[in-house]
Amino acid sequence: METQKQDRRIRKTQKLLKESLLELMEKKDFKNISVKDITELADLNRGTFYLHYTDTYNLLQEMESEVLDDFQDMVSNCRYAFKKGSLLPVVIPIIHYIEENKKICKILFENSSSNDFVNRFHTLVLKNGTAIIREQYPAAREVTLNYYLEFITYGLTGVLKQWLDTDMQQPKEEVAEFVDKMIMGTAQKLLAV
Repeated sequence: METQKQDRRIRKTQKLLKESLLELMEKKDFKNISVKDITELADLNRGTFYLHYTDTYNLLQEMESEVLDDFQDMVSNCRYAFKKGSLLPVVIPIIHYIEENKKICKILFENSSSNDFVNRFHTLVLKNGTAIIREQYPAAREVTLNYYLEFITYGLTGVLKQWLDTDMQQPKEEVAEFVDKMIMGTAQKLLAV
């Protein structure tokens, strides 16, 4: 019972530190945020921060990893639910997640200190996209497939950033359909033999 209470306190403290960092990142560049800034906003002492994280970059990296792990879980759970010619079963949960977690997603996709996040997101899309597209277009030439995957990876990132930049004015269903048509339409033109 004591372990469960402690685990709950640890989770609560970590959540408070993450929320404080996000709030600060809305106001100033990450590189200008100190542990002191975070702990003052969270109303915790610096020692508590260092029990959980080595520095502000470690905290940011953990937040990035959590979001990327959530994306990977969604792709893994929906991976075999899609039908040939459509990625909507994979795209819709990701778009919904971004909508539900707008604050952190907007900050991670836009913050220059989160370049590692964007690079790791690209890696996730490339890894999963390669497997999915290879299944649908097994005869595609390797060089064409590689160019296509790079193109859609950066295109997907651009679409998501644009949607976040415009305060998600487009309905998520429209964005999901656009992404699906962009990816699968291009695949049909380039990779179908």
